[in-house]
Amino acid sequence: MRQIWPLYAIASIGAFVALIAIAAAAEMGARSKGYDIQKTGLTPRYPSNMSCSPLTSFYASWDDVDGTRRDENHSGVDGGKLNDPIIAPAPGHVVALWRANWGWGEEQALLIKYTKPELKLGESDQDLIYYSEFDHLAINEPINFSPGNLITRGQTLATVSRPGGNKDYLPEVHWEVWEAPAHENLTWRQNKAGGAYWTTPSARLVDPLYMMSLNAHVNEDLNVDIHPYLATEDYSNFVGFTYILPCHYARLATPEP
Repeated sequence: MRQIWPLYAIASIGAFVALIAIAAAAEMGARSKGYDIQKTGLTPRYPSNMSCSPLTSFYASWDDVDGTRRDENHSGVDGGKLNDPIIAPAPGHVVALWRANWGWGEEQALLIKYTKPELKLGESDQDLIYYSEFDHLAINEPINFSPGNLITRGQTLATVSRPGGNKDYLPEVHWEVWEAPAHENLTWRQNKAGGAYWTTPSARLVDPLYMMSLNAHVNEDLNVDIHPYLATEDYSNFVGFTYILPCHYARLATPEP
């Protein structure tokens, strides 16, 4: 005999399934963003018709730029060649430019803030903001930014140097992306090397490649199609971040006579 479920039981089951779906979606969102240095598996796919200065170490990776193993998993992405321009990935505002030291020597660091409207992320959770931190900037490079300065997409922020300016290390810019409540103020502290760093109670690291995937196609192999900044493009409706390093159109091979 076919069993007939009471309406309240059907409703309860439906609510339970909905809760599972919501929880699964939330977990998937956390995994895709890579909250708190969770591995996302995202890797860049550069335009086939361009030569791009590449990323050399990925988020949540244990592999350093030089191929050695890190002491802890990676809190951002590294990339670039010596003296490459570092290109603003979105419009925002400067929060701070300061002298940092993470144990490799003195360097400059730059922090930029973006609102969700600036990133075209829609109307939900307007109290969330995003930060980009760029580390390993040369201590003597004249970077003329002050807190509150407007940053435009594609603007050159600085150039790629070495950690602490130390020639024992390969060139790289270290790029971290944070998601945080807009109402929280930054607290500045000092680390063991005497360098300043910032913190907030609720800021969470996310994979920069996730922020570059929002306006890009993501392939089944989790390759993110990279969008380099091009001065001729219209970015008025662009979602998320463009690429922070230079790309140039590949030269066509000259035919043999």
